[in-house]
Amino acid sequence: MVLNYLLLNQFGLKYEGNAQNFRILMFLEKRAGSGSGLDLTAAVLLAVNKYPFCLDEPNRLKGVYGSEWDAIKELRDQWQLPLGCSTLETQLMDLCDDIAYSTHDIEDGIRAGKIQMNRVFFEDEWLAEHLEAEIIQDEGNLEVGWGQVDVKAMVKRVLAEYLEQWNEVFALSGNESSRARREMKARWVSVFAGRIGIIDDPVKGWKKVTFVRDGQQDFELLRTMEILKKLAWVTLIKDFRVQRLQMRNEIMIKRLWESFIIPDSGRRIIPPDWIENYELHKANWSWPRFVADYISGMTDAYAEKVYSELFASKSGSIYEMD
Repeated sequence: MVLNYLLLNQFGLKYEGNAQNFRILMFLEKRAGSGSGLDLTAAVLLAVNKYPFCLDEPNRLKGVYGSEWDAIKELRDQWQLPLGCSTLETQLMDLCDDIAYSTHDIEDGIRAGKIQMNRVFFEDEWLAEHLEAEIIQDEGNLEVGWGQVDVKAMVKRVLAEYLEQWNEVFALSGNESSRARREMKARWVSVFAGRIGIIDDPVKGWKKVTFVRDGQQDFELLRTMEILKKLAWVTLIKDFRVQRLQMRNEIMIKRLWESFIIPDSGRRIIPPDWIENYELHKANWSWPRFVADYISGMTDAYAEKVYSELFASKSGSIYEMD
């Protein structure tokens, strides 16, 4: 979000995480014997293409940068993929991501004490209202048929059933919380994974990877998964401590951006191999896009290190590996 704000407001360019994946795979990541990127197969590149659109299109929020879109579109045309449709591998990966959010993240929330396994927490009106609001405001999950159900009533039912299941598993686990957490996660992963199937999508004229029951898309299970995802989101991501860390990281990214964005000074403090790669591609890459590439490619630890060298009282060493 920060890089998108900086690029868009200062240079009219977009930044988007899925689009950045392609820049990493096709240009930025290094592989021996390759002059640019990882030289991945068409199948791998298409499988990563979760949003098969050009980000340069008006009002497009997710997709592929225009600099990479022509190459991806050529592959899609060769594979005869329908407009706006992703491969089965892409759909499966996307669904598995959602399963992980609604199982592993729930376990993390219970372990961290953010999700309290008792009636006071699960029956709190505040929790049900916030889950309902998150579901209604999320335009990305309209396909699961929320208009067919009473959202708040279903949220309360799913929460009640989840707590009831937890109490059963907790007792069977000898009242040991760590065992109960693992067992709950395993049971829900099994439920979700066991319902994955492929059906025809007559609207798009393609295939759909989704939860299937009796040969039809299982909207009930899809909605249940969405509720559990939102439970993890509301209790973990929106926790004030997490929000503090996010704000701290936003401040750090902004100051790193300010340090690199002026080419003359930025060249002096960006690693030489990055500058060499920029020189190879500068006919097609702008300096602001390159700076966004460098910052977005940092791990948390590396970003902290560079930030400390530039702004903290502790100085770096010429003998440290960059």
